[in-house]
Amino acid sequence: MHHSEIINQYIKKYKLQSYLEIGTRHKYDNFNKIKCREKFCIDPDSKAEADFELTSDEFFKINHKKFDCIFVDGLHEGHQVYKDIKNGIKFLNEGGVILCHDVNPKTFNNGYDFEDYNGSGEWNGDSWKGFVKYRFETPYYTCTIKSKEADVGIIDTNLNTDVEKCNIKIGELTYEILDEHRQHFLNIINNICEQTK
Repeated sequence: MHHSEIINQYIKKYKLQSYLEIGTRHKYDNFNKIKCREKFCIDPDSKAEADFELTSDEFFKINHKKFDCIFVDGLHEGHQVYKDIKNGIKFLNEGGVILCHDVNPKTFNNGYDFEDYNGSGEWNGDSWKGFVKYRFETPYYTCTIKSKEADVGIIDTNLNTDVEKCNIKIGELTYEILDEHRQHFLNIINNICEQTK
């Protein structure tokens, strides 16, 4: 399943009306496939032809609008993904959903740190670190749904968390730790139907 299908399933399930995409790159890959009444996208690269040619940090400093659905797919670096989630929550309507791309790298070669990435090969970054940190501090339900790529992290404000809170430090997370605790860290499910009711 493509990540756009997962996003559209949540939009349909909760009748969401407004969508924000952080990190667009190519509109045809995801943004154009999203079926939502109102859509906006941000990306600092002019080639992306986004609605806002800004970084996510810059956008959230000037934004006053709230959204029902936010897709985090910008800089695939744990600290930045965590910031995008925290900023996104501030601008999320009640009953909204945040989805994070690439939170379940299959191998170390897919999921190492942004600082070590040389720009080639199949790379998901260490986005998972930001998602995992937020999962263990939020009151909201979180899970990871399998997709064609490295899976999509879900933060669903309609449901309560099913894990005990704990303070996770992004800098102490490693791929080896993820591999050992993958299911507990990510709460991996096959599809939206398996989500906690």
